[in-house]
Parts: sequence; structure tokens; C-alpha cells
Amino acid sequence: MTPRGEMPFLDHLEELRWRILWSLIAVLVGTVVGWWLLDKIDIIEVLKRPIAPYLPGGRLVFTSPAEPFMLTLKVAFALGCLVASPVVIYQIWAFLSPALYERERRLIVPALAVGVVLFLAGAIACYQWLLPAALKVLIGFQRSDLTAMITIDRYFGMAVPFVVGCGLIAELPLVVTILAALGIVTPQFLGRQRRYAIVIAAFLAALLTPPDAVSMMLMLGPLLLLYELSIWCAWVASRRRARRIAAATMVVLVLGLGGASLHAQNPPPPPPRRDTTAVVKPPGGGTQADSGRRGMDTATARKSGLPTGPTRSFPPPDAVMDSLLKLQGFQITHYMSDTFVVVGDSQMIFLRREAYVERDGTQLQADSIRYHEASCRLNASGEPQLFDQGTVLVGEGMTYDTCVRRGTVRDALTDFQQGGVTWYMRSMGLASDSGSKRVYASQATFTSDPQPVPDYHFAAGQVKWINKNTMVARPAVLYVRDVPIMWLPFIFNDIRGGRRSGILFPHFGLNDIVRPTRRYSRHFSDFGYYFAVNDYIDVLVSGDWFADRYVQFHGQAQYHWIDRFVDGSLTYSRMSQIDQPGVNSRIGWNHSQRFDSRTSFNAHVDYSTNGTLITKNSLNPWEVTARIGSSLNFDKRFSWGALNIGGTRSQDLSTANVS
Repeated sequence: MTPRGEMPFLDHLEELRWRILWSLIAVLVGTVVGWWLLDKIDIIEVLKRPIAPYLPGGRLVFTSPAEPFMLTLKVAFALGCLVASPVVIYQIWAFLSPALYERERRLIVPALAVGVVLFLAGAIACYQWLLPAALKVLIGFQRSDLTAMITIDRYFGMAVPFVVGCGLIAELPLVVTILAALGIVTPQFLGRQRRYAIVIAAFLAALLTPPDAVSMMLMLGPLLLLYELSIWCAWVASRRRARRIAAATMVVLVLGLGGASLHAQNPPPPPPRRDTTAVVKPPGGGTQADSGRRGMDTATARKSGLPTGPTRSFPPPDAVMDSLLKLQGFQITHYMSDTFVVVGDSQMIFLRREAYVERDGTQLQADSIRYHEASCRLNASGEPQLFDQGTVLVGEGMTYDTCVRRGTVRDALTDFQQGGVTWYMRSMGLASDSGSKRVYASQATFTSDPQPVPDYHFAAGQVKWINKNTMVARPAVLYVRDVPIMWLPFIFNDIRGGRRSGILFPHFGLNDIVRPTRRYSRHFSDFGYYFAVNDYIDVLVSGDWFADRYVQFHGQAQYHWIDRFVDGSLTYSRMSQIDQPGVNSRIGWNHSQRFDSRTSFNAHVDYSTNGTLITKNSLNPWEVTARIGSSLNFDKRFSWGALNIGGTRSQDLSTANVS
């Protein structure tokens, strides 16, 4: 609970979970009680009473062995919901009431009680009068040469929606009264919209009743009467609301007229005292400098982005420095800081305040750095930032080996690109070695949401990047805010950009793994590999399998040469039928080339050796009922005219005729 008495989001979810759990337990217990009541009281006979006079022998028919059991179970469940409704309503009220004002609580309790009474009154009236009348009219159309055989499922499928629908429309006066009390509708508005109300009432009557005109008309009449009653209720509620508004306006006017005299009796408040306490700042520092010197937290980094490069730089070298840098056989390391301390025989170097080190293209800046030259050991503290071959690491503390280029960062923050999206990762510990070819992280969280508080993130115990190409994390949990949604044993992702070769992910569903029925035919498609040969050509090889129908091999090569305005594709597929002998080979070529602004060539070739297999197995409706065609076209435009040469070929898939 917060200091303002508010409950955190996770506590709300926990309370909601328990409220739902207690409601389900109440429904389960109520269902057991309902099953017991069915043995003591013949409730099904009561429900069957409206149609009993029209049944041969007074009995309903069932066409499946499971129908009597399912009917008993459904009735027991309905009785269970009725018995458990006080508990369910209480759980809903206990969850929502803390968020309501006292006046809203006083309104909801009577409205809830009236709503229950209206629903029961509408359902009972329908059961006593409307449903028997509807059955009498419908069965009155029976001829002498026809015999009624009404099943359990069909009767209750008609009667239950009819009774429940009447109970729901009986709530209309209550709903309109509440809306009028809130000032949303007025009786004048309801009167003007009567014509539209009749149309909506007819639609609801058709929706809530069985699909016959008699039931619809029997519900339409009471619905229109309830609408007229609702207009009168809205008129009563509007008058009461108008009286309350008038009383409140009078109180405001009285307070407004007496406010001047009351204000004159009170002396004016004293002016606020000025704070004379001096603010001491360090020499040469200000607010902006202090904020820049502070560490970058996760929220700030997500909002402003990680630094792309060091903010410090070395001064231009003089003649002595140039001569030292040109010496052969030495590895060069640059240092810079406010204070430079050398200990002993120059094996230990301390850089204090605004420290910056660069070696072989790797830069490190921090508040202080300690470097042991003999062992290449470097320790940095004070929000160190490491820049190494495009990798940026920000943390609280860092240990790095400049010789083997291997280091660890505590409370690290970094980012990486994947598919044009920036991912931000935070880790308790991060290790990088071999020039950032392998990066390891423990207790990491990563997300692509740049907000200070992300809407979602992944949490993983261990994360590994390999050659900046592949990311593997295990185990991984998906969170929405702070709520865990899904657990995965591991996840992996290729974080390289652009086109690249790789395995195609096959298309299949859950039913293809676990068949729902014996007659279901499994289907796997797009099982293959994609080759990115170069910037101009790519090749795709895949296969499809449809159980007891066919196996298909598919190959495709695409080419795209922007400088020459050439692009196209070559395709070949071979389908072998399984249930009976049959093979179809299909060849396709699409080519588009523009030689200059006035000359172009286009080709579309599609040829099949057995069109019958296509019409039988294709999922494309155009191929099942139409033809496949080929065309070639050469176009040349001159100043005096145009030349167009081309041809077409059409193949009927069903008759194999070619034109």
C-alpha cells in the first residue's frame, strides 16, 4: 500500500486472482449442490412443462447416448451459477468498491437489487406466458400427416435463449433510468428517437429469440412497451436531477455573495520568506556539469540513447610526441586525466578525474582508472564507458585486459541493433572477450521499448552473443510491465542486418502435430533453405508434404540488378501425387528489363505438364477454375511512333487445351 492508500498494480492482480479463484470454487460447489437437487427435485420436468402438451407421450427425444448426461450437467451448472451468484456478486463488489465514491456505492447497491428483481420478473413472465404462446402458435402449423419428434437439444436450445433474452430486456427501464440520472439521455431525446428504437428493438428481438417470426413478434411487443416505460422513468429521473442541480446552484450563489464579507474579516497572508541560505558549488562546476558527471541510469539511457563515442579527446601531438609515436616495435597506449600518478618503477599508473585511455582502437573513459602495464590489467570506476569496435558498454565498475581485449562490467548497460530496431540490455554482470566476438551476460533484462518504464521486457538467467551475429538466452521469461506472461527454456535470434542465408521456418499447426481426428490430413509446407548468393541473386529451395495427397519440391532463383534496371525470377516445381500415380512439373520465368527510357522487355512464362494435378491440389482459387498464361513483350518508342512486338500463350488446366 502506497502512502496515499493506493494499492500497487501487482497487488491488484493478486487480489483479482484470488477473487476469481473464490468465484470459481463457489460455482463448482454450487454445481455439486445443483446435481444433488436434481436427484431430489425434478427440475427438468418443470422446464419441460411448457411443451409437454404437444409431445407424443409427454416425452422429449434424444438422438445421442450422451444427450441425457449433458442435459443433466448443463442444468446442474445453471443451478450452480444461481446458487453461487451471491458469492460471485460479493467478490465483484469487494474488488470494485474501494475504487468507488460513497455516493456511487449508495446508488449501485439499490440498482443491483432492482436489476436482479427485473431479470427474474422478465424470465418468469416469459416462462409463464410468452413461451407457451410461442409454442402454441408454432406447433399449430403442424399437419395431420406430420408427427412431432422434438429432441432435448433443440427444445432447450430454443427455450433457454428465449427466457434469458426476456430477462435481459426487462432491464431496459433500469438502464435508461441510470443514464437519465447521469444526464446522458433525456425523455425528449428518447421520444425523438422512437423510430430508431423500433428498428433496434426488432433487431434485438431477432437476435435473442429462435429463428422464427412468431418468437420475434412475441418479444418485440414487450420490448416496445418497456421502451415507453423507460421514457416515463427517464422523465422522473430527469426531474429529480433538475431539482438537485437547482439546489446546488442556490448554495453556490449564497456562498459566492457571502464570500466577500468573510474574506474581509481575514488579514492577508504574510509574504513568503526568502531562503537566504547560500548554495555552495565546487569551483568550475555547475548544474550542467554535475548532471553530466553523474552516471547514466537505465531510464535515461533508453530515453536519450547510449553514447556513440567518447566525449573526451586527446590534444594534438607536438614534435616530441610525433617522434615517439613513430618508433617501431612498441604498442601505443594513450592516457589522459586531471591527475596522473606513477607508482614504483612505472608498472602501476593511476588516472584520477576525467580519465581517458585508448589502445588499438579501444577507448575507455571513467572517473578514475588504474592500469598495471606489465600485466595489461586495467580497473575503472565511476561510471566507466567502453567503446570497442562498435560495441558500447556502460556500467558501475569495469575490469579489462588490454592485451587480450577481455573484460567484465558490473551492472552493465548496452544496446544492439536487430532488424532496424534498437534493443537495450541491462545485466548484473557482463563479460566480453576476443574483441567483443563473444559477450556473456548474467541476470539480464532486454527490451526494444525505449520508454523509461518499458511496457514489456525479457528476463534471462544467461545471455550470449556470438560474433555479433547470434544471441542466445536461457531460460527466458516475457514480462508485461512487472507481470510474468510466458516462460521459455531458451530463445535465440539472428541479430545481423540485411539479407542472409538461413533455414526457412516450416508452416504447420498444432493439428498437424497432434491430429484431432483420424481423417485429418497433416500438412507441412515451406521446409527448406534460403541462399543469399550475393547482392544480386538469391536462391530458395523448399518442399511441401500433404498426407495421403502429394509431395512437392519447389526451387526459385531471383535476380535484381538495379544499375541495369533488370529484375526477375526463375521457378521450378515438381509435384508427385501419393494416393494415385501422377506427376506434374511446372516451370516459370518472370523477367523485366529496361534498356533505356524508350526501350523495355517483359516476359512472363508459366508452363505445366499436368494441369489436372494443379486443379485438384492447388489452394489458389484462380488456378483451380482458370487458366495459366505466358506472355512476351518488347516495346520500343520512337519520335514518330512506337513498336510493340509480343505474344501470348494460354493453357487450360482442366482440359489441357493450349491457345
